[in-house]
Amino acid sequence: MSTASRQLFIRLAIIVIVWYLGLSYLPQIIGTCFDGECGFTSGEIVVSFAIPLAFLALPVVLEVLLYKKNVSQALSDIGLTRFSWTGIRIAVTFLIPLLAFFPLFSLLTNTPLTAQPNWQWLILNALLVNGLAEETMMRGFVFRHLREGRSFWRAATLSTAYFAAYHLVLIFTAGPLLGIIGVVIAIPAGFLTAYIYVRGEYTILGPGLGHAVYNGLAFAFAFPADMQPVASSLYLVVGIAVSTLMLVFAYRAGFGRRVQQPYQEATGSAALVEPLAQ
Repeated sequence: MSTASRQLFIRLAIIVIVWYLGLSYLPQIIGTCFDGECGFTSGEIVVSFAIPLAFLALPVVLEVLLYKKNVSQALSDIGLTRFSWTGIRIAVTFLIPLLAFFPLFSLLTNTPLTAQPNWQWLILNALLVNGLAEETMMRGFVFRHLREGRSFWRAATLSTAYFAAYHLVLIFTAGPLLGIIGVVIAIPAGFLTAYIYVRGEYTILGPGLGHAVYNGLAFAFAFPADMQPVASSLYLVVGIAVSTLMLVFAYRAGFGRRVQQPYQEATGSAALVEPLAQ
C-alpha cells in the first residue's frame, strides 16, 4: 500500500467516525422531532432540520477546505447539483418489489396494515438522514475519493467497509442481533448505492432515493405486535435479495472491471458513465 493510499484511508476513517458520531448522537443529546416524540414547537422543528442539514453540508465543506474547490464545484463534484434519469430508473427498479412488499404481506397473511404514529416525521428522517446526509458523505465524498485510480468494485468494497463498520455500533446500542442484521444489510446496500451513484453519472439523487425509500417504508408501516418481527425480517430479506441480484447482473455484464476516474477528474462527458462492458 502506498503512502498516499494509507493517508487517504486514515483521513476518511477519521472523517467518517466524527461525522457518524455527530449525526447519531447529537440528535439524542439535543432532541429532535424526527422520532415522532417532541413537542413540535417551532424551535424544536428548526433544530430537527438543522442537524441533518449541517451534516449534509459537511462533505461540501471538506471538499472546499481539503481539495481547494469553490462551493459550486464541490456541490457539482459530489453530485448535489446535477441530475441523471439513469440513477433514478435504477433506484426505482430496486424499489418496485419493496413498495409492493407490505401491501402483499398484509393481503397474503390477512393482517391489517397501519401507519406508525407520526409516520410523516419518520419518513422525513429517512429522507434527510439516510437519503441525503448519508449518501452525500458515503457515496458523494468517501466512495468518490476512493474511486480515483481504482476499479469500481475495489472502490465499492473499500467504501462499503466504512459504511458497514459504523453499523457495528448497533451491536452495543441496539443489541447483538440487530447490530449484526444492520451490518449484513449495509453490505449489499453499500455496493448497490455505489453502483447507482456511478450509473447515475455521479449524482446523489439515485442512491438517495433508493436509500431513503428503503428505510422509510420500514419506518412508516406497522403490523400487529405478533406479526411485526416477521414482516420486518422478510422485508429486509427481500431488500438484500433484490440488491444482490442487481449487483450480480451488473458484474456478469462486465460493469466496473476497469479503472476509471470519478466525475471531477473526468476530461470529457464520455467518462461520466461507466460502461456495462469493457
